Amino acid sequence: MVNYDEIWAEHRMSFAEWLYRYLIGEDMTGPNSSAFYPGPVKLQHLPMPADERPEPWYGPDRGM
Repeated sequence: MVNYDEIWAEHRMSFAEWLYRYLIGEDMTGPNSSAFYPGPVKLQHLPMPADERPEPWYGPDRGM
């Protein structure tokens, strides 16, 4: 159920489904709220010592 006057949205689905739809670019947090970023996700370990410079790696291609 979506009420555009008060700008709130209710989605009757599991969190996993909501997250999936959000990540593929659907409006899940209100009207015109989609933010789709194509391409693989850049991952990087957090540095442990101050002088460490970890190498990033990329997740799988999203195929979208």
